[in-house]
Formats: sequence, structure tokens, C-alpha cells
Amino acid sequence: MAKRIRWNEMDKSTTPFRKLRAAFVVFNQTTGKSPHTVHWYEFRLELFERWLGPDAVLADVTIPNVRDYIADLQGRTQIHVNNRMVRNKEGALSTSYISGFARALRAFASWLHADGYTSDNLLRTLKPPKIQQKVVEALSDEEVTRLIAVFDRDDAIGARDFTIVWTLLDCGLRASELCGLRIDNTYLDQGYLKVLGKGNKERLVPFGRGCQEALLHWRDRHRPLFVAAESPYVFVNSRGEPLRLDALERIVKRAGRRADIRRLHCHLLRHTFATNFLVKEVGDSLRLQQMLGHTSLEMVRRYVARASVEKSLIDRRDSPMDIVLAKEQPQRRPRRVQSKRMRGLHLVK
Repeated sequence: MAKRIRWNEMDKSTTPFRKLRAAFVVFNQTTGKSPHTVHWYEFRLELFERWLGPDAVLADVTIPNVRDYIADLQGRTQIHVNNRMVRNKEGALSTSYISGFARALRAFASWLHADGYTSDNLLRTLKPPKIQQKVVEALSDEEVTRLIAVFDRDDAIGARDFTIVWTLLDCGLRASELCGLRIDNTYLDQGYLKVLGKGNKERLVPFGRGCQEALLHWRDRHRPLFVAAESPYVFVNSRGEPLRLDALERIVKRAGRRADIRRLHCHLLRHTFATNFLVKEVGDSLRLQQMLGHTSLEMVRRYVARASVEKSLIDRRDSPMDIVLAKEQPQRRPRRVQSKRMRGLHLVK
């Protein structure tokens, strides 16, 4: 009688990588991860599989292979190579983009171990490359004014795009959250949105009077022209279908070109919201964390630091040398300045 082999005793090293990747996708879907997160992992694992080759198996998931792959990404001189929606262009991949591959593969290795494919976490000691922390320059008030002025609100497309940009600036939503925003989650009379964020977590995000007017204008006057059959989503394309992420990014970038703000992209609008929230003292960092939907204060601390710099640039009294020199120099009596009215009286006299 043949001996029965238990699952944990089987040699699974030759299991095709493609089969494992498909199982990991199912795992992410059935554990409640958002479609965006599921796609995020699947996309990165698929590119790693392509790099390994068509005969990739579980045994190829090793720290040396992952490090070689990261080194290959770091040495590339073109971006958007695997994006069918955007043309390739010269430039290096960002450190945050490359680090995402390491994080995705580490999560994959953790699942392999938890599901019994490996006796140990194969990538447990792998350290993701450090992310270069760049200073993100939020939009100035003048740029915001210039941006919202480029839209024709009497036109259906213009009204939609205006409302999109205003909502991103006023609520700080992620691009995926705006695309997934549903009509029954917009409480326009009460002044807040119910947003489905990362990890399928809902949060309430208030908005101002200007955003309320824009949403009402779009919903009641122009949106019915787009939606032949009833759609549950707030923002739709010309065929009444839910707005896709790539289409949203094109809308924002097109508006940026018209406003002569070449660096504009969706996430910069979220950065601008967070910076203005703190600089203009709309609320504190804890409230900002709740509105942005962050699970930790780490990202909010960066906004706090950035807002502090913004305030120091606005208020030049924070210069230490100006204070030192002011104390050392003898005080002068201020020259009396006549008002326009007094100067006029003097001339008449």
C-alpha cells in the first residue's frame, strides 16, 4: 500500500509561479482587499514573473533573484514601459515605485509561508530599498485660482472636470476613492461624503459650500446627459460608465497644461488639500489623519513638517538672524507718514 504524503511533506518547489500568483490573487480578493489593492499586487507579481521567464517556479522566489530584479529596475532608463495607456519616455524609475515591488514580493512570500507552500518565509530578511523623500511643492493659492478658472461650467464636460478638481482640492480624496464615489454616499444637504478607502474602510469627509454647489450643479444639470441607464457612480464618462483611474489622471493633467501647471497630477491635489488644511489652520493633525484615511500618523507627520515650512515662508518673522540684528541695532524713531487725506489738505493749503 502506497504511503500517503501529507501536504506539508510534499515538494512544492516546482509549483509554477503563474499558479501561485493566481492563488494569491484569489486570497486577496476573498480577504476583503479592494480591487485596486488586488490589482496592485497582481501587476507587480506579473512583471516579476516576466523577468524570471515563462518557466518560473516557486524555487525561483529567492532573495538573490529579488535583489537582481530590484537592481535591474534601478538601472532602467525608461519609464511607462509596461503601461499601455502611456507612451514610454526617458527617465529613471522612482524609488517609491521600485520599493513597491519589494513590498509586494515580501507580502507574497509571507502568504506562501502562511499557506504552507514553504516551511519558512523566503524573503523575511529582504530589506526594501530606501525611498528618497522629496519635497512636494503644494499648489499656491494663485495656482489654485488659475486652475479652476480653465473650466467652462456651462459645458457638460467642463462642469464634470471642474467638480472633480474642486472635490479633490476640498476633500483630499485619493484618485481611486473619487472614481468609486457613489451617488447614495454623497450627502449634499448635510455637507459630507461617505468614502470607501483602503482596506474597505469607510470614513466621512466634509466639504465646503463651493464644493457643494459644484456637486449639485454637476449632478442635477449635466450628469443626466451622460447617464442613459442609471449608474450608481457620481463621476462617469461620456458613455455613462464609471470614470477610470487613467481617464481621471488625463483629465487632471490636461487641466494642468491649460493652467500652465506642468507638474500637476491627481495626488498633488491631495497634497495641496493636506497642506492647506494645516497651514490655514482648518483643523489639527488628528483630524487630518481621519479625513485622509491614514491608519497611522507617519504620513500626517510629513504634512505637519511641510506645513511648518510653509508657515515659516509666509511669516518671515521666524528668521533668527533678523531677530538678532534687530536687537543689536539702535532703535530709530519711525518717520511720520502722512495719510493721503492729510497730504491733500496740505496741498490745498
